Amino acid sequence: MEHRIRSPGAKLKRQGLTRKKMCDPERQAGSSGIVYHPRFTNEDPSSASHLRFQALDARAKSTHLSGLYIPNSNGYDFPLSSLRSPTGQASSASLDSVFSPGSSPLGQYSYTPCGPPWTHHEEEARRRGNTRCLVNRNVVVERSVHGTSSPTLSGASLSPLADKKSTEFTLLRYTAATCDPDDFTFRNGYTLRSQMLNRSTEILIAITAFNENASMYARTLSGVFANIQDICTKQPSKYWQHCAEMDAPSWQRITVTLVVDGIDEMHDGALNFLTEIGVCQTSIMRKQIDGRGTTAHIFESVISASRLEKASDPTGDRPNGVPVQFILIIKAKNEKKINSHRWVFNALGRMLSPDICVFLDAGTKPDAKAIYRLWEAYHNDPHIGGACGELHTMTGKMLLNPLVAAQHFEYKNSSIFDRPLESVFGHVAVLPGAFSSYRYKAVLGKPLEQYFKGDYSLANRLGTDGMRGMGIFQKNMYLAEDRLLSFEVVAKAGERWVTAYVRASKAETDVPETSAELLGQRRRWLNGSFATHIYALANFRRLYRTAHGPGQLMLYHAQAIYNIVSMAFSWFALANVWIAYSILLDSLSGYASTYVASYIDGLNHMIKHVYVACLIMQFLLAFGNRPKTERIAYDGTLWFFAFLTIYLMVAPPFLSWLSSSVATAVDRAQSKSALAAILGPLTSTSGMCIIASLLYADPLYLIHSSFQYVCMGPSLINVLTVYAYCNVHDVSWGTKGCDKMEILTPVTTTAFSLPTKLLKGLKRDHEDVNAQRKEAVEDSYKSFRTRMVALWLLSNAILAMAVENLGGWANLNNPLITEEQIQLSRTRQAAGRRSYLARLGQLGYWLILLRFVGTVIYWGRSSILRWCRRRS
Repeated sequence: MEHRIRSPGAKLKRQGLTRKKMCDPERQAGSSGIVYHPRFTNEDPSSASHLRFQALDARAKSTHLSGLYIPNSNGYDFPLSSLRSPTGQASSASLDSVFSPGSSPLGQYSYTPCGPPWTHHEEEARRRGNTRCLVNRNVVVERSVHGTSSPTLSGASLSPLADKKSTEFTLLRYTAATCDPDDFTFRNGYTLRSQMLNRSTEILIAITAFNENASMYARTLSGVFANIQDICTKQPSKYWQHCAEMDAPSWQRITVTLVVDGIDEMHDGALNFLTEIGVCQTSIMRKQIDGRGTTAHIFESVISASRLEKASDPTGDRPNGVPVQFILIIKAKNEKKINSHRWVFNALGRMLSPDICVFLDAGTKPDAKAIYRLWEAYHNDPHIGGACGELHTMTGKMLLNPLVAAQHFEYKNSSIFDRPLESVFGHVAVLPGAFSSYRYKAVLGKPLEQYFKGDYSLANRLGTDGMRGMGIFQKNMYLAEDRLLSFEVVAKAGERWVTAYVRASKAETDVPETSAELLGQRRRWLNGSFATHIYALANFRRLYRTAHGPGQLMLYHAQAIYNIVSMAFSWFALANVWIAYSILLDSLSGYASTYVASYIDGLNHMIKHVYVACLIMQFLLAFGNRPKTERIAYDGTLWFFAFLTIYLMVAPPFLSWLSSSVATAVDRAQSKSALAAILGPLTSTSGMCIIASLLYADPLYLIHSSFQYVCMGPSLINVLTVYAYCNVHDVSWGTKGCDKMEILTPVTTTAFSLPTKLLKGLKRDHEDVNAQRKEAVEDSYKSFRTRMVALWLLSNAILAMAVENLGGWANLNNPLITEEQIQLSRTRQAAGRRSYLARLGQLGYWLILLRFVGTVIYWGRSSILRWCRRRS
């Protein structure tokens, strides 16, 4: 076995780096100037031992070996200097006895002080094994990826890699980051392959994950790889064609990163899947480096879609696809999604400087052209700072679940009416984190500064400027972090960024399938959107400090008025739903004969009492129980409101068919007027939905999902909104098992030196004070919840009582009152209620009409721009 002395200097020069940039300053202080690159072959994955590099002893500078220790298979370390011969040179016999196969768990090891460049044998050893080096005390490991083939490349694509022996296709690069994402910089000794190869990044695709399983990883990665394949091979864009003609292929301008939020929370099957496709090797992951805890395990590789296909179908024989630059970041701790975005923006973004950052959640599968359509929107409009595509639920058998079908209709309706209107205004209120994108330079500065205040890992650093100084209202705002960042981009001072909706870009995502999961998700959405709407309106004046023109500012004013009306409509939805259902129930007896009317009145009276009882039960459940423990109660309430809606749809025509009495003609006319107050706007809304869906060639969702959504309509208010407002003090994520709320208290620190006994006593007192502060914070959160729910409930109760007595109030306990006066009072009240219901229906109609006009304008503008691009 041959052991040669080598120097890393030649390799550093080939990579465009110098020893001054790469080496630890403490090592530079020594006269030897040695950089050790220990290399291992056939390492036992169970072995956690590493070479320990210690500072060189000044008295042994000439030996170059006194500070290097080798872990022995017997469990103790011995100095490498003990292997010296009497002449001062390393003994080959001693080395052979130590480094022979089986004598050490580390296998073959090669070391050298500064000397000649690598020889052919050393290149072969590096190709067979893996290279480890300490760069500024940071561990970087390169290990061969076994059992994988290199992507099929053309001569033009391979030429820039030929001089570097295409090691990025065969070596997996591991970096143990022991720093905060903000400190992951070249100055601190961290590098990325794309940066070292001087590559320009056009698109950075970031996938955030938590505890998803392997199938969800595979869905997302397959969609992303299909998009990269489409961009690099099929798109007629001159930009990507020009990239293909240059020495730098188009695939080198796209980087995919997967950020996993916590290795302990990671699904075992997902970790095995990532290892199988060659982007991760758990045997080289290290928990600590020189006593510093590892904050993130970073793997860099270049893989092909064929690896993913072989992992999902081992028997398949598919050709290799376009190479994909892949960066896997596995965080050591679970620090929430905003922290994952900080790794993308502040760590990777700062090094790669991408033009566009596309964000996906694990489990979301983009269509084959989704990412290209987003990039195309940015490429054609330089003022777009953020954009999103259409997000829809998984179809097929999933639609057999009524909850999934109702959510599918809601997603589709939002993509047809809400987002096109907001895109016309110039501000899409929410760019969903499951599928969104941002222009990197648009979010730099104030947007990211405000956005990352919601990162719990920065709580100690920011102090009262971060999560520790926020009230419960501000913390709810960061539950809808995608809404906050969208507003910050639009309101960036001195700029004229807009956010847009790209309907041609579509993605499929998973949605909650049970009532408990749905309640947790909607609690976060409703409370977060309410808080961010208030924040946007309170900071509307910031738009005057932007570079937007007068026309755009007028659109923003119109959008603000629209948002205020929509918020008021949502605030009083609890009372309005009760008023509508109460009026419809009272009017049903007018469709029945005289004999049946009394029974219908009695039944409807009982239904109204059950309605109120279910509503009261929702408040009790929301205040004291978790949805997971009360599934039967929540499911029963959902089914009650669904059957009530079906009853109100079926009863009027059925009773009219049974009854043909002329005596009830007057009552029937009054009943029809009440029904017309609701059916009129509903019919107009249905007609606009049909027209808009036909414009976008997507009418099928109306057929298979509209009925489920209508049945779930009252539950959206009486169940989901009640639960959300009653848990406004809960700022946990609420889904995917992350329902633990973190409570941070303000902290002040003072440096002092005191005796040990006194310090222990102060420590106990400090713990007691912290416990009291935490309890006080919890009480303040619950007090805010109580006040908000009381205000919401009281305002809705006043509205309901006022509408019930619009025709006047009669004292039925007065002995002088006559039957005619009582009947006249009830008639006036019924007329007043019907009048209010008609006005409410008209308001809803005008809001839907505004959305319809917005979607028609968006459709026309998109069609014209698409036609112009085809002609050019």
